Amino acid sequence: MAKGKLYSFILSVVIPYLGIFGGIYFFRFSEKMVFGFPILYFWIFLWFFLTTICLSLAWMLFDKDDARSAKEGK
Repeated sequence: MAKGKLYSFILSVVIPYLGIFGGIYFFRFSEKMVFGFPILYFWIFLWFFLTTICLSLAWMLFDKDDARSAKEGK
């Protein structure tokens, strides 16, 4: 696996996975509220947006050139 592909995989899969499941582990018994939501639900909703940002960054930093090369037939 090329180094760029590894970083792309880490940024787009591993970090969101650890963020979501780490939050579930840490907030599973918490009764705190954030903006009227239990903190666990808020954490999961927050990761919807953070995962999108991670995927966008992985695309822009590591995968954009590969897609361009494939499109041009190189």
